[in-house]
Amino acid sequence: ERMGALLDDLIRVTALDSGRLELTRESLDVVKVVEDAILGVGAQFREKGKNLRLNIADDLPTVQADRDALRQILGHLLNNAGSASAIDGEVTLTVQRETEQPRGGPPINYLFISVRDSGGGIALEEQPRVFSRLYRADAPLIAGLGDTGVGLSIAKALVEAHGGRIWVNSELGSGSTFSVLLPVDENHAGGNGSGPARG
Repeated sequence: ERMGALLDDLIRVTALDSGRLELTRESLDVVKVVEDAILGVGAQFREKGKNLRLNIADDLPTVQADRDALRQILGHLLNNAGSASAIDGEVTLTVQRETEQPRGGPPINYLFISVRDSGGGIALEEQPRVFSRLYRADAPLIAGLGDTGVGLSIAKALVEAHGGRIWVNSELGSGSTFSVLLPVDENHAGGNGSGPARG
């Protein structure tokens, strides 16, 4: 499973670098995609005694998105949180609907995803680097971050390709929360990534 995940990452990186990233949008049941992502990280969490707490809303909207890309976004965020958290630590996955009411326009629905770890937190000056590729020799690893390669940079690219945005909130000693906001309606996806003011 890990080799397959690494191969998927390599394929995504190659597509991103060559400008050939193509998304196949379809109507997705978000809960099923979340379940697939959780299964993908289950072994890692069990091996290290990590606890995964779920906070998934009952009224999740259907999302127009690329199934593999959404599963990868979730997988990378969960992998990072699991690696950042101590043994017997807890990771919390929240998935819910967000709605913005623009003045004079119809409401816009978003899918909000957040993954909170119980790690040591990321220093403020290091936070701008968390979505960079960290495998280069001139890019030392970031304390409090679980990702040691390209996972979060891929997640960021896939989120932005869907017209969404991704950010991190973190305090030293208090862990980190990575959040994603994705437009639900295909008419709003792929735009400038603007959404409700958060983060």
